[in-house]
Order: sequence, then C-alpha cells, then structure tokens
Amino acid sequence: MPCPFMHHFCTNIDVETIYRRWHFGVSQLPRNGYTGGAMYILRAFGGTLYWIGSLVMVYNLMKTAAAGKFLANEEAEAPALEKKVITGGHWHAALERRPIQFTILALIAILIGGVIEMVPTFLIKSNIPTIASVKPYTPLELQGRDIYIREGCNSCHSQMVRPFRWETERYGEYSKAGEFVYDHPFLWGSKRTGPDLHRVGKKYPDSWHYYHMYDPTSTSQGSLMPRYPWLYDNYYSHENIGKKISAMRTLGVPYEEGYEDQALADMQQQADKIAAQLKVENIETDPNLEIIALIAYLQRLGTDIKVQESTAAQ
Repeated sequence: MPCPFMHHFCTNIDVETIYRRWHFGVSQLPRNGYTGGAMYILRAFGGTLYWIGSLVMVYNLMKTAAAGKFLANEEAEAPALEKKVITGGHWHAALERRPIQFTILALIAILIGGVIEMVPTFLIKSNIPTIASVKPYTPLELQGRDIYIREGCNSCHSQMVRPFRWETERYGEYSKAGEFVYDHPFLWGSKRTGPDLHRVGKKYPDSWHYYHMYDPTSTSQGSLMPRYPWLYDNYYSHENIGKKISAMRTLGVPYEEGYEDQALADMQQQADKIAAQLKVENIETDPNLEIIALIAYLQRLGTDIKVQESTAAQ
C-alpha cells in the first residue's frame, strides 16, 4: 500500500508514480482520509507552539525581573584565600599546574597531528575522487552557474541525492563525490523548499526551463517558486569569462593553457545552439540573455554520470 506521507518516509516503489512532482507531494495528501495541505497545517501548528513558548518565556522573564528589587550596593565579604603549594603527583602534574605552558604544548601537538593528516590529502592526487566522464563546466555553464548562485537558487534547492531508496526513486542515481571535483564552491545545500536538482539535467526540454523560470506555475501547478522575469531582459557578461577560466584553473580545474582565448567563441556557439533548439520549440529569443546561460547550467547537472552509464551500456 503506498505511503501517504510523501517521499520522506515512503519506501514503497509506488511513491515515484504517486508523488512524481515535488509540489504535489508537499501540498496534497489525498489518500487514506487526509486532505490537501496537511503537511503545511502540521508545520503551522508546530510553529505556533514554538512562538507561544517564546512569548511565555519573555513574559516569565519580565515578571521575574519585576518581582525583584534593585540594590545599588550590596555588602559582601569572603575569607581571604590561602595559597597552597601542591607537590607530588604523577609526572604530568608539573605540566597541569602550568596552564599557559600546557596550552602551548597542546597546540603544538595538535598542529603537528593536523599537518600529518592534511598535507598528504593536498599532495597526493589519488586521494581526490575523480570520475573519467566528469568534465569541467563549459564557459556558458560557468556563467549560468554564477547566475544560479546570484539568484539564491541553492537556498531552496539542494544538489545532493542521498543513497536512500526514497531519494533514488524520486531523483535517480545517488550523487558521487567525484561529480563535484570541479565545483567551486560546492552547492550541496541543506534545505529543500523545492526538489533536489542534481539529476535535473536533460530531464526536461530547454523550453520547459524557459517557461518555468518566467512563470513556475505554468509548468508546475501550485509551485511556490518566485518568477525571474529579469533573466529575459538582462544579458550575461562576455568580458569576464577569460578571468573566470583562469581563476578556475588556479583552483585546480584542468582547463588547457590559453583556453581563455577560445572560451568566448565556445560560449557563443553553445548559446546559439540552445537558442536554435528553443526556436524549434516555437520560442524566439536572444542567445545572449541570462536565461540561456542558466538553461545551459541546469541541463548539465548530473549528466556526466549519465554519459558514463550510456558508454558502459554500448
């Protein structure tokens, strides 16, 4: 029997077909007598209890303060402390009686241990998990990634499919460490107001993302996501892509030397290709708009592993 409480607690395989869309799963519970929005009702109830508790605490503090009396000066006295000389004990007692020297020696020991543990990780390349099919982002995808970060998309969407059945049934193959080796910074996230996006690449056509970013409810009825109409008016930068490529190389991304000179042409070529695909889908748009760069980035997410699986199957 399918579970009525979305993907968080479901292990039944039918969860993928029943709650296929994120907004449907969190806004409606139509089975087993539950009514729509039950999750939000429970969350609102829990939040109300939290605020009531906070108000009771403030009231209690105010009443406690009001019940007391302010004393400007209060007489107090205590016997003089007698200095005691401690002798004997184990060998380490001498250090324990010298807090400053003991702290310095402990810090030195911690630093030595930390260096021994961390330095090999930085120097031995085999310690860094890599996957042969994972390649650096293209120039256009880099621009789209920066737009994704600028708009705060990573605040509501994670990019980490955990190795649990209820996640792999919904999103696909769980995330591998080697898939993030060229991500600076990582965008794993810790909150899912919307669904995880690490396997969203190629899941929908370019036109779906085009319409979704302009009006999320046009593709996902009941979506809480805001609109981003300025992406259809603003142009992404063509001037700083060389510096971005250089910066990524400094961080360890294996772009070829001199690729900065080729990056602009590659970026324009990919943008034109996306615009041409949108035209096939009856959408006329400028390839230099920010929405084109964002589509390029979203369509890349999670596809490197799919390339590996496709190659293996062949």
